[in-house]
Amino acid sequence: MRNQKGSVLIISLVFISALAVLGASFLKISITDAKNAQRQMDQQRAFFLSEAGIQRASWLIKQDSGGSLKAYTSDPYLETFQLQGNGAALNSLESENINISILYTGNDIYQVGATAQVNGVTKTLSALNERYSPGKVFDYAYFINNWGWFYASIITAYGDVRSNGRFDFKYGPTVNSEIYAGYEVGINGSIYGYGSQTEYQYPDSDGLEMPNLNDLSYYENVATSKSGSIIINGLTLVNGVLGDDGGENENLVLIGTVTDPIEINGTVVIRGDVIVSGYITGQGTIYAGRNLYVPNNVIYVDGPATTKPTYPSGSPPDDSVIKTWVTDNKDKDLVGFAATENIVLGDYTKSSNQWIFNSYLYGMGDEDVGEDGIPGTSDTGEGDGVFTAQYEDLDGDGVKDNNYTSATLQTQVALSSFANLPSGMINYADIANNSETTLPDGNKIISGVYYTNHAMTGMLEGSTNVRGSIISKDEAIGINAMLTLDYDWRMHSKYTTGQNKLIDVGLPFSKEIETLRWWEN
Repeated sequence: MRNQKGSVLIISLVFISALAVLGASFLKISITDAKNAQRQMDQQRAFFLSEAGIQRASWLIKQDSGGSLKAYTSDPYLETFQLQGNGAALNSLESENINISILYTGNDIYQVGATAQVNGVTKTLSALNERYSPGKVFDYAYFINNWGWFYASIITAYGDVRSNGRFDFKYGPTVNSEIYAGYEVGINGSIYGYGSQTEYQYPDSDGLEMPNLNDLSYYENVATSKSGSIIINGLTLVNGVLGDDGGENENLVLIGTVTDPIEINGTVVIRGDVIVSGYITGQGTIYAGRNLYVPNNVIYVDGPATTKPTYPSGSPPDDSVIKTWVTDNKDKDLVGFAATENIVLGDYTKSSNQWIFNSYLYGMGDEDVGEDGIPGTSDTGEGDGVFTAQYEDLDGDGVKDNNYTSATLQTQVALSSFANLPSGMINYADIANNSETTLPDGNKIISGVYYTNHAMTGMLEGSTNVRGSIISKDEAIGINAMLTLDYDWRMHSKYTTGQNKLIDVGLPFSKEIETLRWWEN
């Protein structure tokens, strides 16, 4: 009996010892898990604080209108701050120090860093930020903020096309490019080219932000500080900004011939209406404070010397071929045209062309578009008769726009009041039919990158080759012959942004600060 009791006691002691060991193990594991969980939480908190530091650095760059941060090219600008600011901390994180650094690397690019520590856990983030980089809308041969439409077999696109709204195709256009749409890609009948393949169609794509030209003060500062100019036949017509001096005529006619082309150097701003026609040379962007009129050809004198990258059957061109072409032609003529209001193509005064305006343009433009900023989607707020500037003021002027009218097309003053109007030209048709800017075969070449956050409209008569891009909020362009959209790859963000940018002609920007990339140290 005693032996049995002793055995039970020994077994009990062994069992209790085992439980104790297991308990200690579980306790150790629990403590370790708790420490790991706390560490993970601290890492997340330190990450969020560092992220706030990156945002703070970006904000400082945006506020640096005088460019003082550009002085920090060797040693970075340093700052330590807390989320609580000058107030009391609402939680423990708001009192933690966040250390930021800003180093200017040139070409409006800043390397920023932020470091934060929580309970001994440190996180450091870095980013490359570019200020005033051209909007991503310039990556496309055709970009429309709301409804994109190719309704003709005589339309051919060489270059990606995109719409923030739907994109509809009808009557068999050819699209040798990728197709992006914020909503549906609608195909009624046939579509040709490799864009007809679903693998190159991207419906429900995220919307791209359009540059806003309601305020041209930034571009005027650039034009003045960098001495942008327009010269014809040795006469300087624009020196930085036209219309900024008291009594200066702000409306201008620019007609270039083979012997006396329009010479552009950098960014220029013309505060009124601009009429551009004929031959042009140089690099830069012309900003119009109102409408831009293109009554006839716009032809580069010294355009790209080599054939553009070809589009193999069933696939896009190779990236290496494109880059080689861009590098070979980066110094050739390249001009942007940007209008605060509208861009009018062809002879808008010709009575036979009025159908395009009556049928299409005058049904566009109303800003009662709802929360998504796109007409025709029947989203919340669209068509409710209430103007909510927060998301419906598409041009940022604080005033609700209604549909376009005939006044949209008209110059703000009589043609006779424009500066540099050639003698003998009395009406708009005289400019549109000028023999010195008309090709012998009657066809048209429109070179350049054309941007407006209002309407791109007009009538293109004769086969037209747009050698660049058409980018606008609304589009109502009529055609009666072949229209070819031939994208100029030199405008793609691969070559106009970043530390290795090849080209900068001063195109409109969408965001004051664009993050090129970020990483965790």
